[in-house]
Amino acid sequence: MELRHLRYIVASARNGSFSAAAHEFNVRQPIVSKRIKQVEEELKVQLFDRTTAGARLTPAGEEFVVGARRIVDDVDRLMERAKARGAGKLGQVVVGFYKSLSAGGFRVALSDFRERYPEIEVELIETPFIELTAAVLSGAVDIAIILGDAGKCEVLDSIALWSEHLVVALPESHRLASQSVIYWPELKGERFLISHHDPGPDIRNILLRNLAAPSDHPEIISRRLSRESILSEVAAGQGVALQCESAVGLTSLGVVFRPVHNGHGATRLGYIACWKPDNANPARKSFVEALKPRS
Repeated sequence: MELRHLRYIVASARNGSFSAAAHEFNVRQPIVSKRIKQVEEELKVQLFDRTTAGARLTPAGEEFVVGARRIVDDVDRLMERAKARGAGKLGQVVVGFYKSLSAGGFRVALSDFRERYPEIEVELIETPFIELTAAVLSGAVDIAIILGDAGKCEVLDSIALWSEHLVVALPESHRLASQSVIYWPELKGERFLISHHDPGPDIRNILLRNLAAPSDHPEIISRRLSRESILSEVAAGQGVALQCESAVGLTSLGVVFRPVHNGHGATRLGYIACWKPDNANPARKSFVEALKPRS
């Protein structure tokens, strides 16, 4: 007895006819009749009463079809789930990230993905950048969301995602607080507070790229503090701090936020997604496709 035999029996019972079942499976009626007869001979029990009007289940047949229908339905569900997993519509994807200047763009993308692929479980892991890249290379993390430009991690594949404006947090009494825009040269001589934790190293690189000169380097103070605590230190007059535009909503901390511009306009911070080139997880592929910027 094969699965196709059960399908013929279930279809014949549903349609009340061997010929109708044959039409459903696009085969000739004698094939369906022969396969059902083979099952009856194997079981030594008659499942259908054959008449000129069609085929009607016998009492034994009615009992048999209940179990046969359950088996067919279970197999169909298994096949559907296997196809969905292979197509990247079912499964699990592990996404790593470190405390960034803003989680806004990532949270929006994550919410959109979960709505689009409700049967893919997304496991989130927050860890320092060094540990994150190691986890991607080892396969423990499928995809990482980090600050930077595509190609930042040469051994990983990557795509550029969204970008956000860079702002500087100033004490309310700061000499530049009355300006609507701050230009990089105006920040020379300032004392910059950054977090020891990620993305502190990224902020340091941004400062050095925009303010360092052969004979002059910005004063950068690293603290083992959260973003909120860094901003509280700014409010207390201990320095200024670079943040992403989403921090502008933190208005109760006694600081003001102003966009930072260079000669070409607003300074922006880019985010990228990166993954191991041989990561074959179909759910990872779906996650990458969902993250790709829409034109």
